[in-house]
Amino acid sequence: DFFKTADPKAKKGGTIKLAAHGPPAHFDFYASATIANLGSQSPMYDGLIRRDPRDTSQPIIGDLAYAWTITPDGMAYTFKLREGVKFHDGAELTSEDVKASYDRIVFPASALVSTRVALFSAIGSITAVDKYTIEFKLKEPRAIGYQIQVFAQGWNLIVRKKTLDDNQGNLRQVDNFPGTGPFKYVSRDNDRWVEERNPNYWNPNTPYVDRIEHIWLKAWTPELAAAMLGGQVDWGMWLDA
Repeated sequence: DFFKTADPKAKKGGTIKLAAHGPPAHFDFYASATIANLGSQSPMYDGLIRRDPRDTSQPIIGDLAYAWTITPDGMAYTFKLREGVKFHDGAELTSEDVKASYDRIVFPASALVSTRVALFSAIGSITAVDKYTIEFKLKEPRAIGYQIQVFAQGWNLIVRKKTLDDNQGNLRQVDNFPGTGPFKYVSRDNDRWVEERNPNYWNPNTPYVDRIEHIWLKAWTPELAAAMLGGQVDWGMWLDA
């Protein structure tokens, strides 16, 4: 299994408090280019495939897709989805959700912004082949190594088609829309964003902790360093030297 813990002494449970850069100005990660969105929201969502940070010899691994094929000419990518994956509201993930999410990324409506659209400029069509199969066809060639890395970027998160339909593709003011990820929304305010373990996550080996608290602290500030030194947070980045 890709996601079994590498350390046999690792213990599950507890809360991890993260010194998060934020709060985000809005909640539509498709229209964002800041870690303030991805850092706080990504634990609630999954992608099709992902990079494996533990093993550079196998950099791309499955996420919602467990297998994929690429035509020899590199002009079509077909992904097979895991069956039985549930969104946090209980709805089953299907290829229609993946198509709707990637349509939002690759072919945004004129009134919407997509900060990833340039990376997918070669995509000509996205087709839900069947309930658990999604196909991307290119209109012009791209190096396979490049294109597969683009699919694996952490920004390409999957949401429900219904969520996008209900909000006309604009999620800027919606902070609690269901994902399939290992953590579920609990609360958000001007101090922190709280998420709890998803007991129905499709991968039974994860997550390891029961709760995440993203605590808003500004980069490079004495307050951030003080929170780390004082044990108020367990992790931080961009610390003042």
